Amino acid sequence: MGETSLYDEDILAWSEHQAEVLRQLAARGDLPNDLDLENIAEEIESVGLSQLNTVKSLLRLILVHLIKAWANPNLEAVPHWASEVVNWRLDLSQAMTRSMRQRIDLDRIWRDALKQAQVQLLAHGRNDQCTILTVALTGTPCPLELDQLSGEQFDFIAAASALSGTSNGVEDVELPGMLRRG
Repeated sequence: MGETSLYDEDILAWSEHQAEVLRQLAARGDLPNDLDLENIAEEIESVGLSQLNTVKSLLRLILVHLIKAWANPNLEAVPHWASEVVNWRLDLSQAMTRSMRQRIDLDRIWRDALKQAQVQLLAHGRNDQCTILTVALTGTPCPLELDQLSGEQFDFIAAASALSGTSNGVEDVELPGMLRRG
């Protein structure tokens, strides 16, 4: 019982493998007609894809908060954003699997995060920060690597400072010690 299965290690790889096996069974033709193997395969595949989408969503949320902290380093909300990122990173570390890493387009997630951060800044009357974002960050590839965002040595302030190669004052933000590394 001590062995871990592919299901426990990598839900995306497991779901894709199981769906393929079911499709091979469906091609045999000697199984009962009532067994809807194609739709069962699609449902099993969707389990892994759902986990992959969760990972992508967590990465986008992390990037949005990093972007907002970079654009607004003096806001009182920055420590709150940092604490949310700590929570999302914990969820990310549990949800992300080896097979997901190769399926994550970090530059696309970055572009989506920039758009979301801009909308949120505009909604809170932060037009000047939105302009800073548009000039400094739009059109650039994601300045952070997947390993930086998911690694154990993540530092919120360092990551926010790295977004455009300039600190924009974010390194001066005081965070509780537990939020500096998380």
